[in-house]
Amino acid sequence: MIEKFLTRQSSRLAVNAPTRVLIIKTSSLGDVIHNFPMVSDINIKFPACTIDWLVEEAYVPLVKLHPSVNRIIPVSLRRWRRSIFSRTTWQEVRSCIREIKKHSYDLVIDSQGLIKSAVLAKLARGPSCGFGAWYARESLAGMSYDIGIKIDRDQHMLDRCRKLAASALSYQAPEKPNYGLIKNNTSDNQSNKALILCSSAQVKKLWPTDRWIEICHYLRSLGFDCQFTWGNQTDRAICEQISSSAGGEIMPKMHLGEVAGLVNQSRLVVGLDTGLLHLAAALEVPLISIFGASDPLKTGPRGDGIIQKCGSKNRFPSADEVKSAIATIETIFRDE
Repeated sequence: MIEKFLTRQSSRLAVNAPTRVLIIKTSSLGDVIHNFPMVSDINIKFPACTIDWLVEEAYVPLVKLHPSVNRIIPVSLRRWRRSIFSRTTWQEVRSCIREIKKHSYDLVIDSQGLIKSAVLAKLARGPSCGFGAWYARESLAGMSYDIGIKIDRDQHMLDRCRKLAASALSYQAPEKPNYGLIKNNTSDNQSNKALILCSSAQVKKLWPTDRWIEICHYLRSLGFDCQFTWGNQTDRAICEQISSSAGGEIMPKMHLGEVAGLVNQSRLVVGLDTGLLHLAAALEVPLISIFGASDPLKTGPRGDGIIQKCGSKNRFPSADEVKSAIATIETIFRDE
Protein backbone atom coordinates (compact mmCIF):
# COMPACT_ATOMS: atom_id res chain seq x y z
CA MET A 1 0.00 0.00 0.00
CA ILE A 2 2.78 2.42 0.92
CA GLU A 3 4.69 1.61 -2.26
CA LYS A 4 1.58 2.26 -4.36
CA PHE A 5 1.21 5.62 -2.63
CA LEU A 6 4.83 6.49 -3.36
CA THR A 7 4.39 5.51 -7.00
CA ARG A 8 1.38 7.82 -7.32
CA GLN A 9 3.45 10.59 -5.76
CA SER A 10 6.18 10.04 -8.33
CA SER A 11 3.94 10.64 -11.31
CA ARG A 12 2.33 13.67 -9.71
CA LEU A 13 5.52 15.42 -8.60
CA ALA A 14 7.83 14.65 -11.52
CA VAL A 15 9.77 17.74 -12.67
CA ASN A 16 9.98 18.37 -16.41
CA ALA A 17 12.14 21.50 -16.85
CA PRO A 18 14.41 22.06 -13.84
CA THR A 19 16.51 25.18 -13.44
CA ARG A 20 18.34 24.08 -10.27
CA VAL A 21 18.91 20.55 -8.93
CA LEU A 22 20.71 19.31 -5.81
CA ILE A 23 22.46 15.93 -5.81
CA ILE A 24 22.97 14.21 -2.46
CA LYS A 25 25.60 11.49 -2.59
CA THR A 26 27.89 11.93 0.38
CA SER A 27 30.20 8.92 0.01
CA SER A 28 32.17 6.78 -0.72
CA LEU A 29 34.70 7.22 -3.50
CA GLY A 30 33.37 4.62 -5.92
CA ASP A 31 29.74 5.52 -5.21
CA VAL A 32 30.45 9.19 -5.87
CA ILE A 33 32.01 8.30 -9.23
CA HIS A 34 28.96 6.20 -10.12
CA ASN A 35 26.90 9.40 -9.92
CA PHE A 36 28.99 11.29 -12.47
CA PRO A 37 27.08 9.90 -15.49
CA MET A 38 23.80 10.97 -13.86
CA VAL A 39 25.13 14.53 -13.61
CA SER A 40 26.21 14.40 -17.26
CA ASP A 41 22.77 13.13 -18.30
CA ILE A 42 21.02 16.02 -16.53
CA ASN A 43 23.41 18.53 -18.08
CA ILE A 44 22.91 17.12 -21.58
CA LYS A 45 19.12 17.15 -21.27
CA PHE A 46 18.88 20.49 -19.44
CA PRO A 47 22.02 22.52 -20.27
CA ALA A 48 20.65 25.61 -18.52
CA CYS A 49 20.07 23.71 -15.27
CA THR A 50 22.37 24.52 -12.35
CA ILE A 51 23.57 21.37 -10.59
CA ASP A 52 24.78 21.48 -6.98
CA TRP A 53 26.18 18.54 -5.02
CA LEU A 54 26.21 17.75 -1.28
CA VAL A 55 29.16 15.47 -0.44
CA GLU A 56 31.46 14.48 2.41
CA GLU A 57 34.37 16.91 2.70
CA ALA A 58 36.92 14.19 1.84
CA TYR A 59 35.42 13.77 -1.63
CA VAL A 60 35.13 17.45 -2.58
CA PRO A 61 38.30 17.26 -4.77
CA LEU A 62 36.72 14.36 -6.65
CA VAL A 63 33.43 16.14 -7.35
CA LYS A 64 35.41 19.17 -8.54
CA LEU A 65 36.58 17.04 -11.47
CA HIS A 66 33.11 17.09 -13.03
CA PRO A 67 32.72 20.31 -15.06
CA SER A 68 28.91 20.32 -14.84
CA VAL A 69 28.78 20.67 -11.05
CA ASN A 70 28.23 24.31 -10.17
CA ARG A 71 28.39 24.40 -6.39
CA ILE A 72 29.70 21.84 -3.91
CA ILE A 73 28.32 21.79 -0.37
CA PRO A 74 30.72 19.93 1.95
CA VAL A 75 29.26 17.96 4.82
CA SER A 76 31.38 16.43 7.59
CA LEU A 77 29.16 13.75 9.11
CA ARG A 78 32.07 11.37 9.73
CA ARG A 79 34.14 13.97 11.55
CA TRP A 80 31.18 15.42 13.43
CA ARG A 81 30.31 12.01 14.87
CA ARG A 82 33.72 11.86 16.53
CA SER A 83 33.13 15.12 18.42
CA ILE A 84 29.37 15.31 18.70
CA PHE A 85 29.41 17.46 21.86
CA SER A 86 31.97 19.95 20.59
CA ARG A 87 30.87 23.58 20.22
CA THR A 88 32.84 23.79 16.98
CA THR A 89 30.95 20.81 15.60
CA TRP A 90 27.57 22.44 16.14
CA GLN A 91 28.79 25.71 14.67
CA GLU A 92 29.80 23.80 11.55
CA VAL A 93 26.48 21.94 11.48
CA ARG A 94 24.52 25.21 11.58
CA SER A 95 26.74 26.68 8.87
CA CYS A 96 26.19 23.61 6.68
CA ILE A 97 22.41 23.80 7.12
CA ARG A 98 22.50 27.46 6.04
CA GLU A 99 24.39 26.46 2.89
CA ILE A 100 21.88 23.69 2.15
CA LYS A 101 18.99 26.14 2.50
CA LYS A 102 20.71 28.93 0.57
CA HIS A 103 18.88 28.16 -2.69
CA SER A 104 15.52 26.74 -3.67
CA TYR A 105 15.66 23.61 -5.83
CA ASP A 106 13.27 22.24 -8.39
CA LEU A 107 14.37 18.79 -7.26
CA VAL A 108 16.63 17.28 -4.60
CA ILE A 109 17.93 13.87 -5.70
CA ASP A 110 19.16 11.58 -2.92
CA SER A 111 20.90 8.63 -4.56
CA GLN A 112 22.43 7.48 -1.25
CA GLY A 113 19.22 5.96 0.08
CA LEU A 114 20.17 6.17 3.75
CA ILE A 115 18.33 7.80 6.64
CA LYS A 116 21.16 10.30 7.12
CA SER A 117 21.05 11.37 3.46
CA ALA A 118 17.24 11.52 3.53
CA VAL A 119 17.44 13.92 6.49
CA LEU A 120 19.81 16.11 4.49
CA ALA A 121 17.38 15.99 1.56
CA LYS A 122 14.56 17.18 3.80
CA LEU A 123 16.65 20.12 4.99
CA ALA A 124 16.92 21.41 1.42
CA ARG A 125 14.32 23.75 -0.05
CA GLY A 126 12.64 21.67 -2.72
CA PRO A 127 10.84 18.35 -3.35
CA SER A 128 13.00 15.33 -2.52
CA CYS A 129 13.45 12.30 -4.72
CA GLY A 130 15.00 8.91 -4.02
CA PHE A 131 14.62 5.17 -4.32
CA GLY A 132 11.27 3.92 -3.04
CA ALA A 133 10.87 2.24 0.35
CA TRP A 134 11.50 -1.29 -0.93
CA TYR A 135 14.37 -0.19 -3.15
CA ALA A 136 16.44 2.15 -0.95
CA ARG A 137 19.29 0.83 1.17
CA GLU A 138 17.28 1.83 4.25
CA SER A 139 13.49 1.56 3.89
CA LEU A 140 12.74 4.47 6.20
CA ALA A 141 14.71 6.72 3.88
CA GLY A 142 12.64 5.54 0.92
CA MET A 143 9.42 6.32 2.77
CA SER A 144 10.47 9.91 3.46
CA TYR A 145 10.89 11.23 -0.09
CA ASP A 146 8.29 13.32 -1.89
CA ILE A 147 9.10 11.25 -4.97
CA GLY A 148 9.78 7.56 -4.27
CA ILE A 149 10.81 5.66 -7.39
CA LYS A 150 10.85 1.91 -7.93
CA ILE A 151 14.20 0.84 -9.36
CA ASP A 152 15.25 -2.76 -8.83
CA ARG A 153 18.36 -3.26 -6.71
CA ASP A 154 19.52 -6.19 -8.83
CA GLN A 155 21.51 -4.03 -11.25
CA HIS A 156 24.63 -1.88 -11.32
CA MET A 157 24.49 1.19 -9.08
CA LEU A 158 25.58 3.42 -11.96
CA ASP A 159 22.49 2.37 -13.91
CA ARG A 160 20.22 2.75 -10.88
CA CYS A 161 21.35 6.35 -10.33
CA ARG A 162 20.87 7.26 -13.98
CA LYS A 163 17.38 5.76 -14.00
CA LEU A 164 16.50 7.56 -10.77
CA ALA A 165 17.20 11.00 -12.23
CA ALA A 166 15.72 10.15 -15.63
CA SER A 167 12.46 8.98 -14.07
CA ALA A 168 12.13 11.96 -11.72
CA LEU A 169 12.96 14.49 -14.44
CA SER A 170 11.00 12.72 -17.21
CA TYR A 171 13.74 12.16 -19.79
CA GLN A 172 15.32 9.24 -21.60
CA ALA A 173 18.95 8.74 -20.55
CA PRO A 174 21.52 8.31 -23.36
CA GLU A 175 22.47 4.71 -24.08
CA LYS A 176 26.09 5.03 -22.91
CA PRO A 177 27.16 6.58 -19.60
CA ASN A 178 29.29 9.73 -19.85
CA TYR A 179 31.43 10.50 -16.80
CA GLY A 180 32.14 14.03 -18.03
CA LEU A 181 35.87 13.86 -17.28
CA ILE A 182 39.01 14.77 -19.21
CA LYS A 183 40.17 11.31 -20.13
CA ASN A 184 43.40 9.48 -20.63
CA ASN A 185 44.29 9.07 -24.32
CA THR A 186 45.97 5.66 -24.41
CA SER A 187 47.34 6.10 -27.92
CA ASP A 188 49.17 9.28 -26.88
CA ASN A 189 50.23 8.03 -23.45
CA GLN A 190 53.84 6.86 -23.66
CA SER A 191 54.07 6.25 -19.93
CA ASN A 192 55.21 2.83 -18.78
CA LYS A 193 53.73 3.29 -15.31
CA ALA A 194 51.48 0.57 -13.90
CA LEU A 195 49.55 1.75 -10.85
CA ILE A 196 49.02 -1.02 -8.31
CA LEU A 197 45.97 -0.75 -6.03
CA CYS A 198 46.66 -3.59 -3.62
CA SER A 199 45.04 -2.31 -0.41
CA SER A 200 41.47 -1.98 0.77
CA ALA A 201 39.68 -0.87 3.91
CA GLN A 202 37.75 -4.15 3.70
CA VAL A 203 39.97 -7.08 4.64
CA LYS A 204 37.70 -9.51 2.77
CA LYS A 205 38.66 -7.78 -0.52
CA LEU A 206 42.43 -8.26 -0.10
CA TRP A 207 44.33 -10.50 -2.52
CA PRO A 208 47.24 -12.65 -1.25
CA THR A 209 50.55 -10.79 -1.16
CA ASP A 210 52.45 -13.59 -2.91
CA ARG A 211 50.15 -13.21 -5.93
CA TRP A 212 50.76 -9.46 -6.04
CA ILE A 213 54.51 -10.11 -5.97
CA GLU A 214 54.18 -12.51 -8.89
CA ILE A 215 52.09 -9.98 -10.85
CA CYS A 216 54.57 -7.15 -10.24
CA HIS A 217 57.47 -9.34 -11.40
CA TYR A 218 55.46 -10.11 -14.55
CA LEU A 219 54.71 -6.44 -15.18
CA ARG A 220 58.39 -5.56 -14.84
CA SER A 221 59.28 -8.29 -17.36
CA LEU A 222 56.99 -6.49 -19.83
CA GLY A 223 58.73 -3.16 -19.24
CA PHE A 224 56.30 -1.61 -16.75
CA ASP A 225 57.38 0.38 -13.73
CA CYS A 226 55.05 -0.36 -10.81
CA GLN A 227 53.81 2.44 -8.59
CA PHE A 228 51.96 1.98 -5.31
CA THR A 229 49.56 4.44 -3.72
CA TRP A 230 48.23 4.15 -0.19
CA GLY A 231 45.82 5.81 2.23
CA ASN A 232 47.01 4.82 5.72
CA GLN A 233 49.91 3.06 7.40
CA THR A 234 48.26 -0.36 7.07
CA ASP A 235 47.99 0.20 3.31
CA ARG A 236 51.59 1.35 3.16
CA ALA A 237 52.79 -1.77 4.98
CA ILE A 238 51.14 -3.95 2.31
CA CYS A 239 52.78 -1.89 -0.44
CA GLU A 240 56.19 -2.15 1.24
CA GLN A 241 55.89 -5.92 1.59
CA ILE A 242 55.20 -6.28 -2.13
CA SER A 243 57.73 -3.72 -3.38
CA SER A 244 60.53 -5.12 -1.20
CA SER A 245 60.24 -8.39 -3.12
CA ALA A 246 59.13 -7.25 -6.57
CA GLY A 247 60.45 -3.70 -6.83
CA GLY A 248 58.46 -0.60 -7.63
CA GLU A 249 57.97 2.91 -6.31
CA ILE A 250 55.88 3.68 -3.26
CA MET A 251 54.37 7.09 -3.83
CA PRO A 252 54.26 9.69 -1.05
CA LYS A 253 51.06 10.44 0.82
CA MET A 254 48.75 12.23 -1.62
CA HIS A 255 45.50 14.15 -1.52
CA LEU A 256 42.62 12.70 -3.52
CA GLY A 257 43.05 15.25 -6.31
CA GLU A 258 46.73 14.29 -6.65
CA VAL A 259 45.88 10.59 -6.73
CA ALA A 260 43.35 11.28 -9.49
CA GLY A 261 46.14 12.89 -11.51
CA LEU A 262 48.36 9.87 -10.90
CA VAL A 263 45.63 7.54 -12.12
CA ASN A 264 45.09 9.62 -15.26
CA GLN A 265 48.80 9.54 -16.13
CA SER A 266 49.14 5.76 -15.75
CA ARG A 267 49.48 3.43 -18.69
CA LEU A 268 47.76 0.63 -16.79
CA VAL A 269 45.95 0.18 -13.47
CA VAL A 270 45.77 -3.18 -11.71
CA GLY A 271 43.68 -3.15 -8.58
CA LEU A 272 41.16 -4.49 -6.15
CA ASP A 273 37.52 -3.43 -6.01
CA THR A 274 38.16 0.08 -4.71
CA GLY A 275 37.03 3.59 -5.53
CA LEU A 276 40.23 4.40 -7.41
CA LEU A 277 39.56 1.49 -9.75
CA HIS A 278 36.23 3.11 -10.69
CA LEU A 279 38.05 6.41 -11.20
CA ALA A 280 40.40 4.68 -13.65
CA ALA A 281 37.38 3.34 -15.54
CA ALA A 282 35.83 6.81 -15.64
CA LEU A 283 39.08 8.24 -17.02
CA GLU A 284 39.31 5.38 -19.54
CA VAL A 285 42.69 4.26 -18.25
CA PRO A 286 43.21 0.58 -19.19
CA LEU A 287 42.61 -1.50 -16.10
CA ILE A 288 42.46 -4.96 -14.63
CA SER A 289 40.10 -5.46 -11.71
CA ILE A 290 40.50 -8.21 -9.13
CA PHE A 291 37.30 -9.42 -7.49
CA GLY A 292 36.52 -12.10 -4.94
CA ALA A 293 34.35 -10.65 -2.20
CA SER A 294 31.86 -8.61 -4.25
CA ASP A 295 29.93 -9.06 -7.47
CA PRO A 296 31.58 -7.37 -10.49
CA LEU A 297 28.21 -7.41 -12.29
CA LYS A 298 26.78 -5.04 -9.66
CA THR A 299 29.82 -3.08 -8.51
CA GLY A 300 32.45 -3.65 -11.17
CA PRO A 301 34.14 -0.84 -13.14
CA ARG A 302 32.18 0.54 -16.09
CA GLY A 303 33.45 2.68 -18.95
CA ASP A 304 34.45 2.85 -22.60
CA GLY A 305 38.11 2.09 -21.95
CA ILE A 306 39.89 -1.27 -21.83
CA ILE A 307 38.57 -3.21 -18.83
CA GLN A 308 39.53 -6.76 -17.87
CA LYS A 309 37.65 -8.28 -14.92
CA CYS A 310 39.22 -11.16 -13.04
CA GLY A 311 37.45 -13.22 -10.41
CA SER A 312 33.83 -13.18 -9.29
CA LYS A 313 31.82 -13.08 -6.11
CA ASN A 314 33.28 -15.62 -3.65
CA ARG A 315 36.07 -16.59 -6.08
CA PHE A 316 39.36 -14.75 -6.27
CA PRO A 317 41.42 -15.17 -9.45
CA SER A 318 44.74 -16.98 -9.61
CA ALA A 319 47.90 -15.07 -10.50
CA ASP A 320 47.87 -16.81 -13.89
CA GLU A 321 44.39 -15.44 -14.64
CA VAL A 322 45.54 -11.90 -13.93
CA LYS A 323 48.71 -12.38 -15.98
CA SER A 324 46.57 -13.58 -18.88
CA ALA A 325 44.48 -10.41 -18.61
CA ILE A 326 47.66 -8.30 -18.59
CA ALA A 327 48.91 -10.13 -21.69
CA THR A 328 45.61 -9.38 -23.46
CA ILE A 329 45.94 -5.67 -22.75
CA GLU A 330 49.61 -5.70 -23.75
CA THR A 331 48.60 -7.17 -27.12
CA ILE A 332 46.10 -4.33 -27.59
CA PHE A 333 48.87 -1.80 -26.78
CA ARG A 334 51.17 -3.31 -29.41
CA ASP A 335 48.44 -3.20 -32.05
CA GLU A 336 47.69 0.52 -31.51
